[in-house]
Amino acid sequence: MSKRHSSRIGETSDSRSKQTSQSSGEKREPSPMPRSSELPADIPTSAGFLSLLPSSWIAYAELMRLDRPAGFYAFYIPYLLGLGYGACLTDSVPSPTHLLSLCGLFLVYSIILRGAACTWNDTVDQEFDRQVARTRLRPIARGAVSTTQANLFTVALVLTEIPVFIRLPAACAYHAIPINILFGGYALMKRITHYPQLVLGFPFAWAILMSCAALDVDPISHHRIVPTMSLFMANILWTMIYDTVYAHQDIRDDIKAGVKSMAIRFASNTKELAATLATVQVALLFCTGWQAGLSPIYFVFTCGGTAVALAYMIAEVDLKEPSSCAWFFHRGFWYVGGSTMMGFAAEYVARLCKSEMVDDGFSLNLLWTKARPA
Repeated sequence: MSKRHSSRIGETSDSRSKQTSQSSGEKREPSPMPRSSELPADIPTSAGFLSLLPSSWIAYAELMRLDRPAGFYAFYIPYLLGLGYGACLTDSVPSPTHLLSLCGLFLVYSIILRGAACTWNDTVDQEFDRQVARTRLRPIARGAVSTTQANLFTVALVLTEIPVFIRLPAACAYHAIPINILFGGYALMKRITHYPQLVLGFPFAWAILMSCAALDVDPISHHRIVPTMSLFMANILWTMIYDTVYAHQDIRDDIKAGVKSMAIRFASNTKELAATLATVQVALLFCTGWQAGLSPIYFVFTCGGTAVALAYMIAEVDLKEPSSCAWFFHRGFWYVGGSTMMGFAAEYVARLCKSEMVDDGFSLNLLWTKARPA
């Protein structure tokens, strides 16, 4: 892994101490994970967003991961992809103002949804979290929030989603039901299967269907089901790639704790797996553009850009280095997600410009007809 990757990701004190001991040539036996009663309930908060909140709110903000924006992109970007895709399918091109208003609504929804999903995940995984160095100081694991309080907070967040759907078409609310159920079920999957990343991909990809519904587009009609499902599956594969790489940070602790994941199942050949999934992902994106009749702009930016970004990141990541795995997770949403969105955005702008040119031409022809003498 190159030095520039290490500098981009802030290392934890545990990783620093580990590196110090390695550099000094000392071999230390790993210290046993503390029991919940040994974990401090109040952890000093570093300067930043959380330091501005009342002390009683901090643990709940941590549950929602408000201090960790990288994971938020995993929730929000699929909604942007769905809006971009839907805007390329509509008979009448939606206005930029309308699209921006939907982006704002889904921004709020993604924050709430992520908070509920992460709180529920931490509640279910609290015993696992206490055995993993990276997660042992999460609010529930360390005792800052009780299980009952966490459950009530989860319910409150889910109910907070309702005002968002009042501003959206009714069909969006129907999509929210399976999304919430799937996120709830995902938290249990790491106990029974090595493929929880596959399960996680479904609620993320379902955002594409909800975004299309927000534009009054039926994404699974007979002539749209192939491109839509291709994009849906491409998003699932991308989730499997980045979450498997991310899980390599905790692979040793996860094995001891009994957690199952694709990182453990494919530990020795994760890069080969990622390369295979990435190839299929790009092929599915190509299928989406081909079946939806999109222009070369889409293929250059989305298919070409995504292929380059995936190849670069898979080649560069060092799975044995936690900071490199974190780099892959953080930057992947900008490189891969950004490339995928760019094609839809460029396609939308091209359609919008063409639509405005047609409208302007019609208006000028009408004015000329009325103005010329009989």
